[in-house]
Amino acid sequence: MTIPRRPTREAFELAALQREIGQLFGRLSALEVEGSVAEWMPAVDIYESRGRVVIVVEVPGLPPEALRVVWREGRLVVAGERRERHPAGAEGFLCMERPHGRFARSIEVGLAVDLQQAEARLAGGLLTISLPRLKDRRGNERVIPVVPMPEKEPR
Repeated sequence: MTIPRRPTREAFELAALQREIGQLFGRLSALEVEGSVAEWMPAVDIYESRGRVVIVVEVPGLPPEALRVVWREGRLVVAGERRERHPAGAEGFLCMERPHGRFARSIEVGLAVDLQQAEARLAGGLLTISLPRLKDRRGNERVIPVVPMPEKEPR
């Protein structure tokens, strides 16, 4: 009989590294939304306030019809497109720093939220998404009764 050995510190570190690499690949794959790769990424702030998760996305110059906000598999996906600008009378750009094209941000919320009460508002170039939190159900304990089954008679 062999005595099982305790995992070494290196084994724990390797497992942690594997988890981190898996998370990195998950985040990288989230950049590809609906088959298109994002051409730029707006800045995002996420915070909690008064029982809500609030996500603020910088999208200056975009109208509401250029934005799409979707909840998919525990993630909030904000996508849109800024059209390339052609100012009247301009022959060409000498400098163009404001990004254009498609973007998509996939944000893992990780909390129970009430999607029926979610709101998205656009004002001053900021898209503010408010998701009311649901009460955390992980701490609740529910006893499942064990019911005896009738024993079968031997044949």
